Amino acid sequence: MPVPTAPLPVAWRAGVDISPVDVRDDAAVAWLETCVWPEQEERRERLRAAVAIARADPPRITQGDLLELVDDQVAEASEHGSVVVFHSAVAMYLDRAGREALVERMLGLVAAGRCHWVSNELGDVLPGVTASATAPPDDRLSFVLGVDGQAVALTHQHGAGIRWL
Repeated sequence: MPVPTAPLPVAWRAGVDISPVDVRDDAAVAWLETCVWPEQEERRERLRAAVAIARADPPRITQGDLLELVDDQVAEASEHGSVVVFHSAVAMYLDRAGREALVERMLGLVAAGRCHWVSNELGDVLPGVTASATAPPDDRLSFVLGVDGQAVALTHQHGAGIRWL
């Protein structure tokens, strides 16, 4: 699958988090770094680079429940162009009913033409997306990358690999 050779234009971005980390807070960033295993220096460097980017142009992060806020966020984003809702390793923190509600909500938004939905979750988290994969997740590529509810790739949980389907 072709990968863009240049950054994609982004007209507007925002996020929703139950407990957001303020990247401008040195103590909060230091805590985030402690979550990276000591021998994984490459991940630590990637985190530091991401923090530097976010500090230069901080996104708007709304504290709250994604299931309660996603419709409003999509509506606001649509004022700026095409909308893509992206999440990675987020749905795993929802209970089964919450995951089902997320899938229903996102597929409804996609069907209505209000956005595209890009998910990257552990293989058993969004069973419907995983069921559409032409190969099963394995020990290394244990996440399923979905676009609009259909699997398009298997990925490594920390971005260390991808296999397009």
